[in-house]
Amino acid sequence: MFLLNVASCMLIILITCVVSGESILCDTCTCKNSIINCTENGLMDILDLWDHSDVLKDATLMHFDDNGIVHVKQLPPSKVRYLSLRKNKINKIDEMAFINLKLLLELDLSYNSLTAESLNPDIFKINNEDTSRPGSLIHLRLDYNNIHSLLPHTFKELSNLVSLTLAGNPLTVIDRATSFAMSSLPMLKILNLSNTSLNELPDHLLHTPRFLEILNLSNNKFTQIPQGLDEAHALQRLDFSSNPIKNILSFPKMASLKVLHLSHMPELNNIGPRAFSLLNVLEEFHCTHNNKLKSIDPTAFSYKLNDGLESELWPQIIKLDLSYNALGYLDSRLLSRWDTLEELNLQGNKWICDCVNQWLVSTLAPMVESRHPEFLNDFTCQEPIEMSGISILDLDHRHYHMRCLDFYNSRPERDGVLLIGILIGVILAIPFTMGIMMCCAKRKNTLSYYHRIFNQNKSPYAPDYQLRETSIYQPTSIITEGY
Repeated sequence: MFLLNVASCMLIILITCVVSGESILCDTCTCKNSIINCTENGLMDILDLWDHSDVLKDATLMHFDDNGIVHVKQLPPSKVRYLSLRKNKINKIDEMAFINLKLLLELDLSYNSLTAESLNPDIFKINNEDTSRPGSLIHLRLDYNNIHSLLPHTFKELSNLVSLTLAGNPLTVIDRATSFAMSSLPMLKILNLSNTSLNELPDHLLHTPRFLEILNLSNNKFTQIPQGLDEAHALQRLDFSSNPIKNILSFPKMASLKVLHLSHMPELNNIGPRAFSLLNVLEEFHCTHNNKLKSIDPTAFSYKLNDGLESELWPQIIKLDLSYNALGYLDSRLLSRWDTLEELNLQGNKWICDCVNQWLVSTLAPMVESRHPEFLNDFTCQEPIEMSGISILDLDHRHYHMRCLDFYNSRPERDGVLLIGILIGVILAIPFTMGIMMCCAKRKNTLSYYHRIFNQNKSPYAPDYQLRETSIYQPTSIITEGY
């Protein structure tokens, strides 16, 4: 009986301690379904909580975001699979800090103050005894830190890493050490280098990660398409948006590329002939919000096989987004089959509504209406001026047939203005001309009268009464009478 009472007391004490520990943690953080959320709690050290509760040992998702953590020390054993330490002030991480997190798959260290020196290769070591055992971490986020370059062996413990994000770091160039570090990730499938001030890629950077499928190079300083992209043989998705490229004349061969993003490019004004002719399996093309893009060559996507055949071939594009550019015309030869498109967005362009674009009204507008009517909200004419703002879909509903340019390429919108101008000119010219004629006639009559008088005064055949009145003839008459 005594032993039973002692055991009961010990059990009560143990339960009380556990409940007390859990209450301390869960009063500070949010605890629900193996998820611990300690976001914005003013924490300076994770271990302050870890020492008070066993709940953390069984949690699978942990969020310690938006705190004041500066130093990450070695963490106790846990079953955590996802650990987020984003938006802290971390500038130091102890070696083997995560070695006890055997099941850790995703680690988010973004928006901190990490540098190349902060990322000692041994930080990511998982098993100190068996150095041949690869780490379990597959997703690592290091975006928006202060990383200018990487040490060559930064990722030596992460041979299974599938996704790496370095976006928002001031890399500027990918030096040899950084290139070596990235090349040591043979299983890498996703690489994000957006907003890193890059203007070129090393030639063989993408050769070693032979399974790379997704690459983000957006918001950088590339002025031309890097030819090193042809090393990414398995690449399926490429985001090259927000780069200051003016003209796209050719893309390197990427035999597996299915999705291409070329949006928000402030200088892009032209996509030339055969620009994408080496992207033969392209399925999605997103080219939007390029304010200077006025033309896309009709042959931009078409290609010919190397067997001497003259026939044109096109990739089977199923999603085409050309919204919010400066396009005035769209050639029907751009794609081989428009009816197989699953998505088509042509909103927000400067469409010229003449007979050349009649197929936009008759073919594309009803097709978009049947599949994605929300893409027609800003699908309107900009020219001619009398049609500005008119919905192209409304033109289809009215079975409207648009006018063509005349022989001299005069715009139809100017015809009305020209005719009105001519009519006003004629109306004003008639009274003006009549007034001039009347003035001239009146002046002519006056001049004729004076001219006649003048001529009569000078004529030798003037009447006798006029001769007699003039003194010049009087002496002559006197002399005559004398004889």
